Amino acid sequence: MRFTAAAKVFVLFGDPVEHSLSPAMQNAALQTAGIDGIYIPWRVKSADLPTAFESLRGMENFGGANVTLPHKERAVSLVDTLTKEAAAVGAVNTIVARGGRLLGANTDGQGFLRSLHEEAAFLPRGKPAVILGAGGAARAVSVSLAEAGAEEIVIVNRTIERAQSLAEFVNREIGASAIGLGLDDPRMPARVRDCALVVNATSVGLSPSDPSPIDPSLLQPGMLVYDLIYRPLETVLLREATKRGCQIMGGLGMLLYQGALAFELWTGQQPSEEAMRQALVAAIT
Repeated sequence: MRFTAAAKVFVLFGDPVEHSLSPAMQNAALQTAGIDGIYIPWRVKSADLPTAFESLRGMENFGGANVTLPHKERAVSLVDTLTKEAAAVGAVNTIVARGGRLLGANTDGQGFLRSLHEEAAFLPRGKPAVILGAGGAARAVSVSLAEAGAEEIVIVNRTIERAQSLAEFVNREIGASAIGLGLDDPRMPARVRDCALVVNATSVGLSPSDPSPIDPSLLQPGMLVYDLIYRPLETVLLREATKRGCQIMGGLGMLLYQGALAFELWTGQQPSEEAMRQALVAAIT
């Protein structure tokens, strides 16, 4: 990597951030594009997030930022304006500097749908989906699936109130059919067995010792099981899904495509997706 004292600084806010491959991917994109810049991870506790955001306003060489777990929803109230996508989702994963003001964007949904289309040849229209989790990533996935015409979206979360709140949001904002259930809801097993797509949008699976976020016996042959976690490449959920004849996807494709969209928002340039992909593969193997 080559950069000078005047380099643009790009930041990833999250807690934790040490597992993230975004620095490897975005630094490869910056270098390939010949941009004088560096992308760094910045672990920030929730209580300190407003201060961290405020520091961006006074940073002359601020180039842009990403926001990851658990801050995507909180970030909505810490920026000056929102893109249409971020407002629709109610979560921010990308911050763009615009004339001293902070623009909150969300590229997760577009990145998710592109990965479904290009890597699994999966079209959501008319198909039921189950989403595990109700945080920022789950919001982006829910809204993108609703806008793509999914038949029914079932949101499953440990805290049922959060699942129901997200389902109501999707119903109200998109006009799609969505329902929120708790993990112990007696209706949940049948909804999982009958769906075409299961998406894990929780952090369960980041640690090798984590169990599957749902009972693997519910997974049926032929359904697509998509884990947004990309490190490790094979989570317990994906391993169990493979045993049961499911089609599987990890989160590497979504990471790449949402990152490419963020890079374009920051720089006005389309990045080399090949350079980004190579950096991701090198970092994870």
